[in-house]
Parts: sequence; structure tokens; C-alpha cells
Amino acid sequence: MVGYTLDSIISPGFRFYQPEQGYRVNIDTVILYDFAKRHVTGRVLEIGSASGSTCILLSKVAGVVDVTGVEINQVHHRASLKNLGLHSCGDRVAFIHGDINAYKTLFRPQSFHAIVTNPPFYRYGTGKISPREPIAASHHDRSLTLEALFAAARYLLRPDGVLIMLFTTRRIDEIFMNMRGFAIEQLRFVHRTAARPSDVFLMTARKGRGGRPSIIPPLIVHEGAGYSAEASAMLAATP
Repeated sequence: MVGYTLDSIISPGFRFYQPEQGYRVNIDTVILYDFAKRHVTGRVLEIGSASGSTCILLSKVAGVVDVTGVEINQVHHRASLKNLGLHSCGDRVAFIHGDINAYKTLFRPQSFHAIVTNPPFYRYGTGKISPREPIAASHHDRSLTLEALFAAARYLLRPDGVLIMLFTTRRIDEIFMNMRGFAIEQLRFVHRTAARPSDVFLMTARKGRGGRPSIIPPLIVHEGAGYSAEASAMLAATP
């Protein structure tokens, strides 16, 4: 039997059900949400919505009125439905249990103004793969490759729509190789401390529009024994 925990995420005003095993919300979730809220408009899709925290935060804090999350893992999808009821936003947020690789059967073309995603960081077959399937699926791209993600984004985004992503810096070259039909607008590198190299980055990419990319100042997550002032502000959002 699958167990769930009810955890405070960001301020105590936001609590979410999460499976005891598998992907669980961390600071990267909050970083992606905070970045995305500055760029989303209109209809928004999250690819890989897990337990639904990003979608619900975009609705409850950023005021987005039409958010859809699609999640392949049924256990996480069930948690997202529990969280939908907990936060009373079923009129603005919807969660779909499905495989985004079947995007043509899930959605009409050009259905969304923005896509938000934190896809699996590692290529399947590389590195150490967790023996626990939910964790392995969230870390390795067996069910969602970068190539498939960009193909779905090309189909699902409207002209001039925006793809918003948090991803591992180790594979940034592969992002560039998959950019056909998109132009990077912003890059922001995330450093756990000022002395450490960046391990993840944030990106916005615009469908069908060229232009010069802007590399904005980095985000430093930790300073001293705690979070930086910017990261602390991200964690203090209230409903």
C-alpha cells in the first residue's frame, strides 16, 4: 500500500501530500516555480507535474488561472488530486495521468502559451540507477528524452509561446542541439554556494522567434549556514 506524507513546502501555509517513496519536492522545485511565475501567461502546461506543487503555486500565488499538469506516475498523480482538493483550486488547475510522449492524443496542437518543466537529468543507462523505480524514473530519461520533450513543446506551444525549464548544467550542450524552432531568451545559472560551479540552470526559450539570449545574474542558493536572501524570499511565499 502506498503511503503519503503531508509536508510544508515554502511557507507553512502551503502543505502538500507526497508519496513516501519516489520524487519529493526540494529547493529546485521552488526555484523553478519562482522563475516560471515571471514568464508564464495564458494557458500553462507543466510536463512532469509530480505531486502538483508547481501548478498549485502558480495558481495560488502567481494568479495563473488556467494550469494543467501531466504526470506519468500514477502514485504522484493521485497525490496531485489530493493536493487539488486540499488547496481548493480545481476551477483553475487540472491534473492528467498520462504519458507526454502521446501528446498528440492528449492535447490539440498549439494548446498552450507556456510550458514549465524539470525533466529527468540523466540519460538512461548512464550513472547509478536507483533500484526504486519511482526514483529511477524521476532521475533518468527512460520515459522522457530531451528530444521527445522538445518535439512535444513544438507541437503544444502556440506561436511565440515560451518553454521554461530547469535542467542540469552537465547537459546544456544537448539543450542547444535540440533548440530547432526555439530561440533562447534567458539563461540563469544556479550555484549551491558562490564558491561552487553551477549544477543546474534556468532557461526560457521562445517558439519561432529569434533574438539575442540574455544571461542574467546567477542565483546563489546558500550563504553561510543557511539560505541566501533571495532563496529565503522564495521560500516565504504565502497563500
